This record gives sequence, structure tokens and C-alpha cells, in this order.
Amino acid sequence: MGVYAYNSLKDNIDSIKTPQKDLRASFLKKSMVLTLKRFILFKEEDRIYTILISLSIIILGAIFCNLNGLSSFLLIFLETNQNTLPLFFRLLSKISFILNFFTFFIIVETIVRILYKKNENTLRFLISFALIQFPMIFYLIIHTIFEFTELISINVFNFTDNILMIIFQVWSLWLLSYSLYVKKGLKIENGFIIALLLHMLPFTLIMLTFI
Repeated sequence: MGVYAYNSLKDNIDSIKTPQKDLRASFLKKSMVLTLKRFILFKEEDRIYTILISLSIIILGAIFCNLNGLSSFLLIFLETNQNTLPLFFRLLSKISFILNFFTFFIIVETIVRILYKKNENTLRFLISFALIQFPMIFYLIIHTIFEFTELISINVFNFTDNILMIIFQVWSLWLLSYSLYVKKGLKIENGFIIALLLHMLPFTLIMLTFI
């Protein structure tokens, strides 16, 4: 009986694996209800809309970073006193969100190519890559409101601001994982590994800077 059960399991392993894969894919799709899933999937008929939305995210990010005197590095924002910076670095700071977009993309694409040997859909990945930072626009809007109303100087609002940044960062990391799943064919757990590495990288660099 045991041998029969083993042989039956061995002969039907493909049919057992397939429903699990479909279930996982179905779960991923359902969990993207509140996101720009349609444009991350990048259907050909949505190309122009994806480009326009991506450009809007980059432009809005750059505007809000300038309004708040923030510099962008991956998914974190650092306050910079631009008055004390040399002119060249002041200009870089003003376009840091745009520069960060390309830096972020190059880092992710390089990791995927080196570790997982995935080099397909590079152009599509680039065109829709700004959608990953879509949640951070919400954070920047809220942070701007706190700054302009001077609520940020109150401890509870400052704490809330930090918590919101973490929440929106997690949302962005999820979008990155899903985008790698869709565009590069990575397993979702591999996408999470890359996302977490990129999340820890800026904090590590900041800590090393102040040591």
C-alpha cells in the first residue's frame, strides 16, 4: 500500500504542483487590488498610460522632495540643508528623486541579472519601474502637510510621520516583489529577498557614515 501511494504521488507530482502555483498567482493578483496592477502587468495597449503615470510619479516625487528639502535614496528620504551645500551638490539634491529612479532601477536590474540570470523584459521593467515608488508619493504628500502646518515639530506627529514612511516603504517593496514576479519571472520569495536587501542597504550605509 505504501509503495502504491508513493508511485501514485510520483506519477502525479505535476498535477499536484500546478494548482499550488495557480493559487499563489491568484493570491498575488487579488492582493494588488489597491495598486496599479494593470500597469505593472504592462499590457501593450496600456503602454502610453504606463509611461504617463510613471513620468507623473517621477515629476511629483521631485517636486515634493524639493518642497521639503529632502534627498531621495532608494526608498528613504534624507533632510538636507541645501544652503550649506556647494552649488553642484545643491543641484544634485534638487533632482535626487530623478537620479534615484535610475540608480534604483540599475541596482535591481544588476542584481537580477547576476544572481538569477534574468535579462528579459528590461525595457518594460524600466518603463513601469516608477510605479514601485507610487506609495512613496502618498508619504511625501502627508509629510508636506505635516511640514507646512508645522505639525512635524510635535512628537506624536513626528512619530506618526516615521511610522507612515515605513508602512509606505513596505507597500513599495511589495510592488517591487510583484513587478519582479511579473516582469522577470522570479519566484515571489526571491523578489522579497531582493526587496529586503535593498531596504536594508540605505540604513546600513547611513549607519556606516555616522560611525
